[in-house]
Amino acid sequence: MSATDQSSGSSSLPPPGPTSGIERGIDDATVISRGESFASWSGTATGPIAGGPATTGEIGRVLEGTMLGPYRLDQFVGGGGMGAVFRALDTTLDRTVAVKVLAGRQADDEEMLKRFRNEAQSAARLDHENIGRVHAVGSENGWHFIVFEFIEGTNLRDLVRADGPFDLARTVDVAMQVADALEHASERDVVHRDIKPSNIVITPAGRARIVDMGLARLPQVAEDRDLTVSGMTLGTFDYISPEQARDPRAADVRSDLYSLGCTIFFMLAGRPPFADGTMVQKLLQHQQQAPPSLDDIRPDVPTRFAEIVSRLMAKDPLDRYQRPAVLVADLAAFAEEEGLHIVAARSVGAPVVPFERPSVSPVPWLVSIAGLMLVVAAMWAASVWDRRATVTAPIMRTGDEGAGLVTVVAGSPEPGEAGSLAEAVRRVADGGTIELAYDGVRREDPIAIGGRHVTLRPAIGMRPIVEFAGTRPSGPEGPPAACDIGDGTLVIRGACLRLAADAGQGSTPEQRPALFAIRSGRLTCDDVTLGMPGDPTAPRPQTATAAAFVTVSAASGGGPRSSTIVLDRTRAAGDAVFLDAADAGPGRLTLRWHDGAFVSPRWLVAAQGTQMEPLDIDCDLDGVAVACGAGVISLGDSAAHPVPVRLRIRAADSRIVVDAGRPFIEQYGDADIDAYRTACQWIDSQSRYEGGGVFRHIEASTERIDESIRDVAPPLFHQTIPGPRPDPNGWAGWAR
Repeated sequence: MSATDQSSGSSSLPPPGPTSGIERGIDDATVISRGESFASWSGTATGPIAGGPATTGEIGRVLEGTMLGPYRLDQFVGGGGMGAVFRALDTTLDRTVAVKVLAGRQADDEEMLKRFRNEAQSAARLDHENIGRVHAVGSENGWHFIVFEFIEGTNLRDLVRADGPFDLARTVDVAMQVADALEHASERDVVHRDIKPSNIVITPAGRARIVDMGLARLPQVAEDRDLTVSGMTLGTFDYISPEQARDPRAADVRSDLYSLGCTIFFMLAGRPPFADGTMVQKLLQHQQQAPPSLDDIRPDVPTRFAEIVSRLMAKDPLDRYQRPAVLVADLAAFAEEEGLHIVAARSVGAPVVPFERPSVSPVPWLVSIAGLMLVVAAMWAASVWDRRATVTAPIMRTGDEGAGLVTVVAGSPEPGEAGSLAEAVRRVADGGTIELAYDGVRREDPIAIGGRHVTLRPAIGMRPIVEFAGTRPSGPEGPPAACDIGDGTLVIRGACLRLAADAGQGSTPEQRPALFAIRSGRLTCDDVTLGMPGDPTAPRPQTATAAAFVTVSAASGGGPRSSTIVLDRTRAAGDAVFLDAADAGPGRLTLRWHDGAFVSPRWLVAAQGTQMEPLDIDCDLDGVAVACGAGVISLGDSAAHPVPVRLRIRAADSRIVVDAGRPFIEQYGDADIDAYRTACQWIDSQSRYEGGGVFRHIEASTERIDESIRDVAPPLFHQTIPGPRPDPNGWAGWAR
């Protein structure tokens, strides 16, 4: 808990007896209750007693300076909807802690006791540097309390109010930390449900810490034990997601991401996205109205970052980031490309530990809870999630000609629709969306994105499979590809894309066919299946021509380029290298893959050296099954391109399989042994390695060595005989 966690309560006392249907806690933590009364109470240091109501401020005055078990409550620092918070001394361990004491009038309410215990249990499941840790829970003389670590710092709400909106670098830094914490919580089945500026404390060192798990929920809890089953809407109206406002039990990590998007908006704009209006109006705005455009409010905010925030605040959870890890990857790539200095972000080499899942003045008006929920329910039903409606269509940010949303249909197209993917690509605007409104396989001509930002997704209920009938040159000297991204951005969600079996016929080794070609662009896949011709489980490549899922070519003008590929829940199979960087030239190439599989008789990454400046490849695998017959990495150089490729690969909680007798890494060329050893860095974190035996094979100018996997330090978990490979036939051509 923070020293400046929450402001103190009002000194005026509400009259004894039943409370209103709307209980508004200090710091805007709002609970729409079922209209039942709380027991009135007051208390002393020896325990709460019946008789009259009291506020958290009164609890502070009563208990400050007293002992609660081994904890000396030195200073009352604030309060929230459920209790008073004290800075305290743990006299047993001689350390400063924070103690939250349940508000006395709620101590006899069984549901509030459940929520209070739930806060402790939820926090106890988490152990992350960006989440406030719980030390203990207990009761003393009728006072119920939770002991947290004491966090020195100021919450985001107060920081922005005092100093004004954040700059872009600081905003990205905080957002990355909070998203990383949400990923940790999600992996442990904890949904916070109350992410907002006042629940994020910034320490003097710049570390963001999430506090207050009072509304947190464990999704696996049976519905009859859910703390919201009695009819509460929990959350804060300025930051609550549409689905959580309708039914808190529907909230999942995507709801927390929506709230984080609203919080990012607050950091940059100095106000929440829907700051005006009554409680009901705010609920309606969150569900119906597009938020203001960030780059209109803050012209210094790049369009791409505004689009990240817009995706976080999408009305439909399916249109948001599905995992916080994907958001972290996008933010990291954005920060790198923009040259932002991120002070407190987690180190890329940080280990990943796998987890086995197992008071305010009264409101001036009162609204009937039944009436309120009827209004919300009616509004929700009226705004059925139609992906073709303007609610989910991207906001047009430029004056470029083109449509914000183009739908590809199987039959005769109506106005605003397209009869082919190529036609839709020609018509869609920069920042627009192409929606595939058909089922099954459909052959399409190759496409080129150019310098635009385009999103490709299926219509609701549709499962399209895009099969490209052929390829075409990607630029004047680029390789043939079915989809030329170039210097643009392509985002694919929930679709299947593959290259037809006859698409690469007639290609030469110099014309390696690819599914995607990219220069200084970006490819993002979320819940996607990718396919290339050939048997992915064959013991060796079936063709001399090495096709590729993604090929990277040199930037226009020959200068250094930066390309980024971010994959989440994406699977790829076929007789092809996944990432072919043989002609990439100097620059930086980033591949981040979270959850998924790659099955091929070829390599995951194959690259060649450069002439002057190096090519740096940064590859992160997190929860990915990689089965490569030839090996995982192949790096080479020559007299014409003598500068070795520099590669850093991090494999966390992944499964890496190669054929018997093949190395996991191979490096070859005209440099010396030491140059190759330092050029490739492999960071392992709880991954499993199967097959092979040789970890790295190096053929240098003067000698050749094989490094045994048994000699790798620290030791890797390795089994000589590889287990069964991921079965692409079980994917049914569709990402699930």
